[in-house]
Amino acid sequence: MPREKWSKERILKTCQKLYKEWKVIPEKALMIKTGYQKLARYAIPKYFKNFQNLHAEMGIVNERRSPGYWTKKNTVAALRSFCQLHQQLLETMSISRAMLEKKMFALINAIRKHGGLKTLNKKQKLGIKLKRKNWTKARVVRELKELHQAGHVITKSNLLKLGKNGLSWASSRLGKLTDFKKAAGIPVKEAVRWSDESIIEDLKPIIEEYKFFPNASLLKIMGRRDLSSAISKNGGYPKFYKLLNMRSERLFPANDGHYLQSSYECVFDNILFKYNIPHRVHVRISQKYLYKCDFLIGKTYIEIAGYHRTNSNAYEVKMARKIRVYKQLKKKYIILPQKLFCQRIEWIEEEVLKIISKIDFQPTTPSAFHKDSCIKPPTYWADFKNIESGLQPFISRYGRMPTIKELYSAGKASLANAIYKYHGTTYDIAQRLQIKSRQVSREYYTLQKTIADYKQLCIDHNKYLTLKELYGMNLRSLAHAINKLKGFQAIRRRCKLGFPLRRIREREYLQEQAIADYRRICKKYRKFLTRQQLINYGFSRLAGCLNRHGLTLEIARERSGLDFIPSYMPRHSFTLKEVVKIYKQQCQVRGYFLSRREALTVLSSKVIGYIDRYIGYNKLKKMTNLKF
Repeated sequence: MPREKWSKERILKTCQKLYKEWKVIPEKALMIKTGYQKLARYAIPKYFKNFQNLHAEMGIVNERRSPGYWTKKNTVAALRSFCQLHQQLLETMSISRAMLEKKMFALINAIRKHGGLKTLNKKQKLGIKLKRKNWTKARVVRELKELHQAGHVITKSNLLKLGKNGLSWASSRLGKLTDFKKAAGIPVKEAVRWSDESIIEDLKPIIEEYKFFPNASLLKIMGRRDLSSAISKNGGYPKFYKLLNMRSERLFPANDGHYLQSSYECVFDNILFKYNIPHRVHVRISQKYLYKCDFLIGKTYIEIAGYHRTNSNAYEVKMARKIRVYKQLKKKYIILPQKLFCQRIEWIEEEVLKIISKIDFQPTTPSAFHKDSCIKPPTYWADFKNIESGLQPFISRYGRMPTIKELYSAGKASLANAIYKYHGTTYDIAQRLQIKSRQVSREYYTLQKTIADYKQLCIDHNKYLTLKELYGMNLRSLAHAINKLKGFQAIRRRCKLGFPLRRIREREYLQEQAIADYRRICKKYRKFLTRQQLINYGFSRLAGCLNRHGLTLEIARERSGLDFIPSYMPRHSFTLKEVVKIYKQQCQVRGYFLSRREALTVLSSKVIGYIDRYIGYNKLKKMTNLKF
């Protein structure tokens, strides 16, 4: 790769371009960070010695000072000039706030370096009137109360994060933060020396209320950060799962019976249930896509973001795809961010209700047979009461126990699988519920009963029935019993009916015979028949022959000598240009556009079939570009 040749003019041109793009003065650190290492480290020092000279050549005034500029003398001078220039501003606010508003960060850092504003004002006799808050205990209590009512957690670190440095200083100078919190009516938890026993005692009432082991995010929402940190410091969550004989929940049960995939979803569902807001969970966005929303309220889809997996962006990619699907289908959607749930439960409720108040709540409660897939934990169906409640809509509809096929077609595959996994068969369930059932018990088909029923059916049909034929007659239980009792061959031998044990395959057609028979049948129906038509008219053996040994339907039509117009023509038989050319030539000979009836007398049946199927006569006339 050839080396870049820098010149003074080229460097100036490049830097001017970067200044316009970045809208920031191009300096060494920024240029190196953005990939201009050679320019910053070699070219500019060679031609301009330093960046100050470059900026002067570019006509840019760089307010940044050199590292050794901010001596005490220069700092005091800059401070005096600032006070003279901004006298009106200093009457309305403190000098510190005024410097921040004017973005004099270099001057602020220099003042800190030389002992602070108060020290410089006193030693250098600057005569600056410093405005400061006169902190009293009553004022500290009042401000803490306001912060608590705004939903902030009152701790020393949180006060510093909120920029309340003065309040933090005053609370420690005038007393203790805990005493001020008590005076403001903020709940204060006494310092606890956590042990395994005390952690378990605090966890038990929470588990009884929520019916699952709370995770860290739920404890923080409940305001139990102390308990969450105590669990982490005393061995972690896995240790306490074992001590309480519980396991980590992948699904969180809500108060209305829904099972959710995160504690944030559980909190949101409980709020909806508390205020009687109709909603559905885990609904398919569209039949075309497998994506499911978290909640559906009216016609608005709700997504709760916040899941985070280290070293993987799979969740973010999936969320982006879902948003793309929502936009493509033009559906209303709302994404609730994680930060919404990182506060006290009262404030979560207030914000959630504000968001939901903008949604049209028309209830969209699905019917009992709606194909929603509400997630259930693995052991949910082990309880027979849940099986009974899941089957109740089907029982009231059919008046009997539904079949497995009916459950699958209604989207209740999990219920169907659970019946066999935990409770036997549909017949056993029907017996327990004392209702009718199409299925028979496993002991119903004994060897004698199976032989007798199969023998009678074979006598009625004058042949031994196959598995496929029994399925077609809806005798699946008999077919399964035969397979269980050593198979069809053994049962047929025991029937002793004299029918052939195996079906003898009929002798195959010869090609000449197949073509002759096809010609005869087509003459009878006065058209070329397709394979499906041959099967429908009872010529399935001939239809099968026309699909084997190189004998196709097209070959049979050609060799039949008939001139019927086929209902279907393969696209490759003609090209569009060829058909237009043939039709155009005939029209030019006659001096007008041929109608279909006239074209039948002139053009071949294949050309007519192609026009009928793929072009049409109106379109064909335009394609000829003739003007008759």
